[in-house]
Amino acid sequence: MTETKYTFRYFTYIEPVLRSPIIKTYGTTIFTIIALIIFIFFAIKPTIETILVLQKKLENSQQVYKKITDKSESLTQARKNYQNLTPDTKTKISSAVPNKVDLKTVIQSLEATALLNQASISAIQVQPLTIDVETTKNKSLSEISFTINIEGDYDNLLSFIRQLRATNRLITIESLALNKNQDNKAILLSINGKAYYLK
Repeated sequence: MTETKYTFRYFTYIEPVLRSPIIKTYGTTIFTIIALIIFIFFAIKPTIETILVLQKKLENSQQVYKKITDKSESLTQARKNYQNLTPDTKTKISSAVPNKVDLKTVIQSLEATALLNQASISAIQVQPLTIDVETTKNKSLSEISFTINIEGDYDNLLSFIRQLRATNRLITIESLALNKNQDNKAILLSINGKAYYLK
């Protein structure tokens, strides 16, 4: 009974619309056009999504290409700048960052700086490192970690720290600690540092 009531109401509202002359004449065409629009939308949607994804990938690729181009130009300019350096400057750069480990020059630099500042080295310890026999064309910057203990008065040790930057090898200080020696009242300086080479 209730279902019949709703069906009757449905036909009461819809029937006058269906009997309208416009719907009778153009109804089939309008519904066909609406159905075509719906089908076209669902057919084109994946294509549009694919186009948007490809466009995003293209933009990312263009950004990567620009970065690579900029890096290539920078490297070309760096090579030109290096080639324009004087032989003396090139020798200094090669001494500061040699193309092999060369622990001897690191120790000599530390000893010479200590001697210059009237300080005595009590210990030098180099951290274990792997030495490759084969040399590659494209080398990267590698490091040698070391610890050095030096005794002397405060001013000489301070001067030693300052002059480490002027040694033949490029050396950086990672950390340092000062302690007073109770036996002879000298100051003990312990430095953790790094020297560099091309591997």
